[in-house]
Amino acid sequence: MPLHLAPKKSYHPYNRENRERVARDEADARAKQAEDDAYLAARDRSDRIAQLRRQRDATILSGDAERRAADAALGRDTIDSAPTSINFFADLEQAEAEAPPAKRAPPLKQTIELHPWYMDPKKLSGHEKRASDEQKAMLRYVSLANRSRQDEARKQREDPLAHMPRAARTRQPASSSTSLEEERKQREAREAEPMAMEEAELYRFAMMDAEMDGGLRARLELLTVDELKAVARQLGHRVRPLTRAALVAALLAKPTNATLCFRADQLWLQTQPTSERLERAMAALMQGGCLRLVPATAHLLDRVALVYYRGRPAMGSILTSAILQRTRKCHFPSYTVQRTQDLFPDRDHLVSFERACAAAEQADQFVETWRMQLDAARACAQLVVAYEAAWQASIRQVRSLWPEGVPSAQYARMRFHAGWPLTRVLFKGCEALARLKRHEEEASVLQQLLTQRYFWRGRRGAWYERLSILTARQGRKDEALRLCLEALDDPDTPYAYMARLQRRVERLESQLQLPLPARHFFARLQSPTVVSWVGVRWLETPSVTSASALRHETLNAKRLAQVRTRWKAANGGACSVEELCLERYAQQGFRGFHDEGDLVFFLFVLLMWDVLFAPVPGAFETPFQRAPLDVDTDVFSFARRPAMEQQLARIEQTGGLDIIQSVDARERPRQTFAQGCRWAEFSTDVLQEVALCLGGRALAALCRVMCEEGGGRPRGFPDLILWRYSEKQVRFVEVKSPNDRLSEAQKVWMDALLRAGIHVELAKVQDV
Repeated sequence: MPLHLAPKKSYHPYNRENRERVARDEADARAKQAEDDAYLAARDRSDRIAQLRRQRDATILSGDAERRAADAALGRDTIDSAPTSINFFADLEQAEAEAPPAKRAPPLKQTIELHPWYMDPKKLSGHEKRASDEQKAMLRYVSLANRSRQDEARKQREDPLAHMPRAARTRQPASSSTSLEEERKQREAREAEPMAMEEAELYRFAMMDAEMDGGLRARLELLTVDELKAVARQLGHRVRPLTRAALVAALLAKPTNATLCFRADQLWLQTQPTSERLERAMAALMQGGCLRLVPATAHLLDRVALVYYRGRPAMGSILTSAILQRTRKCHFPSYTVQRTQDLFPDRDHLVSFERACAAAEQADQFVETWRMQLDAARACAQLVVAYEAAWQASIRQVRSLWPEGVPSAQYARMRFHAGWPLTRVLFKGCEALARLKRHEEEASVLQQLLTQRYFWRGRRGAWYERLSILTARQGRKDEALRLCLEALDDPDTPYAYMARLQRRVERLESQLQLPLPARHFFARLQSPTVVSWVGVRWLETPSVTSASALRHETLNAKRLAQVRTRWKAANGGACSVEELCLERYAQQGFRGFHDEGDLVFFLFVLLMWDVLFAPVPGAFETPFQRAPLDVDTDVFSFARRPAMEQQLARIEQTGGLDIIQSVDARERPRQTFAQGCRWAEFSTDVLQEVALCLGGRALAALCRVMCEEGGGRPRGFPDLILWRYSEKQVRFVEVKSPNDRLSEAQKVWMDALLRAGIHVELAKVQDV
């Protein structure tokens, strides 16, 4: 490539003046180098000649008299008898032969002796600067000699040919043959090194507050919510229904501001720093210092609990369940404990599962907070980026074990694979990506989730629906229609998503203007009976004594919208809208509860007790469980399909009263601590009356839907359950204000109840 340079510029390489100047500079440099080399050579020769002359003179003077006497005795002339050659180094050679071998002095010492710090030209005094020419010549000689040695060392150091053998010796073998699986293991090993170091430092169990890092915040985080409220009251703070994080932030805010404190008998201004008062309040509350487990010890105990409990303990703490059962304060259900010995094949599987569970819990926390904080959604989206590669590696590992799909007997164990919680991280991250309007990334993750059937198969309906929405927004409505039809044909699509997908199919076909013979027609969800009630809204008038208090206590429109509406009851007091409806139905002879499905779920647990606590591999690993470990997952129905169908058929034929009576008589005296069992709220008579009013067909239909939903508490169930035993009537009522709308889950449950032959109503309450 030619150089486009101005010809008159000083840096132009083809300018005649530039070439002449460069030639002169090179000639001057060569002359200077030749002069320095000649000076060094002449100085070396002169030094050697001077040394030889001194040795010769000393030898001649010491032996001159003896030689003259010997020559005179022999009658020889001294000059003529002199030897033709003289060995000037005979005495040195003899002394060197007789002397012991001297130790080699280190080069650093010679360098220090030749160049001490006080010989630096910058540190010379005026007298030293006026030294003789001989000393200056010596300094010049030493400087030139050192520079020559340095130049030679630099050439050897920077010579590329000298580096090539060394690089060839230290070169690592090519890693092109290393598989992705080996690279992943190496990366996980590097990530596990800090954890291994922490485990190696388990030399103590706990630490005092003086050893904690984080100051007051670390000590406040050890207190419970009630203890934090007690500290706040002692400091004069107004304690409202705040969260733990809000209480800690309020106690640590403004550490040096003055505070106006008041009690019933006095009012004063507190000007002491808040941090000192906070420390005194904490000391008075705790009667001493704080104690916290060493992080490495706490992490080890959490891992032991994870291995033993196969997840979180039933009561939150590691030993609470065991202590309550040992002291007979709590009775867990009776079932067969089956410990799976090879649930975690090795330590790597356990560590990866532990990290994946921590990431899933973190994603759940972000989902709960991003509605108020957008940063939480961004952090949740970062989890998708961080763990997407690990999830793909888990999919490849499972696919290599079962290319044709996971067998039904092994699907329950997939919950303890790292891919299970990582799948949860991904579909929770999709919600965050939707919140951030990053729809292309969300669609990409959803497509990856739908390519596998190893983890969370029960979520496929939600993934299909969301992906079809994103595809339709991009203008590809024909592809969105294909996704919806594929979801309807998918056997893993839950019943709750069928109606929504069917409505979307009809809408897309209408937008695509397909001919009527090519369109699909589905049965509509049945709608409940709508009833209207009129009530009087309850407004509490604040009692104020000043204009300032009135200004602060007046509710604006925004706060009024957030406050739950209260209504005037029959006795003149305030009540909720559900209690108002219960009063109106009580006037018609109905009994009922505002339970949102708790009573029906109680009946489901009693009716399906033998199915819930049947010996299923991986379901009961410890004696301290309220429910199977696979509850609220799609594994529940897959693992119990034969027993579930048999029990549902029995309920439909017999009505289920005998099952309810036997289980209730056995478990109620023990107050068994099982999920959904509310022994104190619902008596045996209430359970039998409701079951008798519902009938076997309706009970079997409700139990089937709950089993398909994972055996957990129903979501979206109507608010009220009402029954009139004299007429064997049961009603489920959803209460709404005029501006409220039914959710999709509520519509599905209403349709399921109506299809089971149960009367459902939608009660709308209006203000007078």
